[in-house]
Amino acid sequence: MKSIVIVVGTRPAAIKLVPLYQALKKANIPTTLCATFQHDELLQQVFDIFQVTPDIKLNIMKKDQDLFYLTQIVLEGVKNVLNRIQPQLTIVQGDTVTAFASALAAFYLKIPVGHIEAGLRTGDKYSPFPEEIYRKSISSFASYHFAPTSLNIGNLLAENIDRKSIFCTGNTIVDSLQWVEQQITNGSITIDSSITETVISLKKNKQKIILLTAHRRESFNGGLQEIFMSVKDFAATHDDVSFIFPAHPNPNVQKAIQQTGLNALENIIIIPPTEYKELIYLIHSADFVMTDSGGIQEETMSMGKKVIVLRKVTERIEGVWEGLGILVGTNKKLIANAMQKLYNAPNEKIVRRSIYGDGKATQRIVTIIKDLLNEDFIAEKEIVAQQVMQNI
Repeated sequence: MKSIVIVVGTRPAAIKLVPLYQALKKANIPTTLCATFQHDELLQQVFDIFQVTPDIKLNIMKKDQDLFYLTQIVLEGVKNVLNRIQPQLTIVQGDTVTAFASALAAFYLKIPVGHIEAGLRTGDKYSPFPEEIYRKSISSFASYHFAPTSLNIGNLLAENIDRKSIFCTGNTIVDSLQWVEQQITNGSITIDSSITETVISLKKNKQKIILLTAHRRESFNGGLQEIFMSVKDFAATHDDVSFIFPAHPNPNVQKAIQQTGLNALENIIIIPPTEYKELIYLIHSADFVMTDSGGIQEETMSMGKKVIVLRKVTERIEGVWEGLGILVGTNKKLIANAMQKLYNAPNEKIVRRSIYGDGKATQRIVTIIKDLLNEDFIAEKEIVAQQVMQNI
């Protein structure tokens, strides 16, 4: 059997694809994990948590990299990998430049593409940018579409994707979330003591904890300032609330923090970017979450918690429909109203939700891939048999 190549480049992609890599290996399907390292340390953190070493490292990350550089270097690097391995299937996830360029490379080489987390759409090609176009483009390249929800299937069908190539599996992020939670509970994974001490201290002082993350490039032109001023104003008038903000190192984020004076208030705790395990711990500990991250929307709602979505549109609208998400964009008034609404909300029993998956997506995908590979193998044998008969 020819091997499968899985390509990852960012932390979110690795969180969703490393469990699939492990499951395929366990199923004795020859699988190669290629890491472009579009993200460097953040990606390595995920490999460390799951105790996985990539089979191939492209190490493309450089200072001040832009989309032009990333697209070119990933396309060339993955082309060389695919030419060397000649896989039967290339698997990519989501909407990153690594996923887009890798799928394009496989398409150019006429290698089938499997797209994990297919069918998410906002309908706005500039939001999220450039991810919306990456997703749509990958859908046109892909032979197999692994969609998390029925809404995602509807989006693909609306674009005339063959129904036989679409599979509803749930999102593999829920699989990873549940695994990490279990490892934290049984003590196999330890949380940074500075994080736990901060949370314990805040809870001891009966502080409401709000986890904040914000780093989307769509918000670089003034949007981050609006978000941060809203948070600062709320913190200034609610001394029983503390914000924990793992601040992205991007210069645009750091500049907005300085411009708004977000770091001037004691109840806004700005910390360095956290590892994935600390992030899950902080979501668990928070009363609610404010984020512009797609993955954090899924993780928070999967835990049954409320999230203020700091985007004008979201490709994960199911959680908003379920009442767990409030879509506010970067509008100061909408952000303030949403914070006050969740602040005033009575404490409710946390009920876990399966909006985006039940933790079994990885196994479903492995089963489907095994069937697909068997079908392709049988088809190849039939073609060879026909050629032999013709030559007799």
